[in-house]
Amino acid sequence: MNQLMGISFRKLALVDANQVVASIGSLNCAIKVRGNSHNFCCIRIYSEAEDLQRLAITLLACAIGTQHQVYLPIDTGDLAEKWSYKWNPRPGNSFAKGIRITSVRPSIAQPKSFTYTPKRRLKRYPWFPWSITCDAQTELPVFTLAGMPGETDCPRLWDGRRDLREPHMVCIGGHPKALIRLARLLLDYSDTNIPSDEDIVLETEGGLRGVGPLSYEARFERVDPCRCAACVGDSS
Repeated sequence: MNQLMGISFRKLALVDANQVVASIGSLNCAIKVRGNSHNFCCIRIYSEAEDLQRLAITLLACAIGTQHQVYLPIDTGDLAEKWSYKWNPRPGNSFAKGIRITSVRPSIAQPKSFTYTPKRRLKRYPWFPWSITCDAQTELPVFTLAGMPGETDCPRLWDGRRDLREPHMVCIGGHPKALIRLARLLLDYSDTNIPSDEDIVLETEGGLRGVGPLSYEARFERVDPCRCAACVGDSS
């Protein structure tokens, strides 16, 4: 695969991430955030395959293209309703409203293109055990949270924990090679022909590491379209 959604992987250095977002529109996904302590927060992203690809191409545009930062709005649509039974209104649970991607641009060795070769199989902890000994500062992505500008009044509770009842966005950051690695993972996971576990887990330091320093844990779960007769139309 040499291109995705009309964007050539060989010409990513010329791509403006803001134009990519303008062309693909909002992501149709649900992002559940759970954090019941000062030291732990889990970000779970539920998405169909096509929107995983949209997120991947935006990561690549930030890592290689002309703009190093971009904001992706979220349209939860039916996915939020589908997963609402897993959500409760306590301060430690919420749905995020968007994704901000930031690439830390190095002064040298800036990537100019991207080559994609599908994997044969994905593991639930996709980068373990390599991730334990790699340079996590530059080779693994970081997932954090930030308040929504103009919407989040007080992002902290009295004891210092994040009040996730306030509007938040998910922030994905890292060096270009880390964002490219994450984009490659999402392209693999979006391919239904590649055998994979139910979800992809990127644990923090102390676990089967998949994220960089000071990052929250991140999980991706592909939501395949319903194939029942009511959804696809009964032709009988």
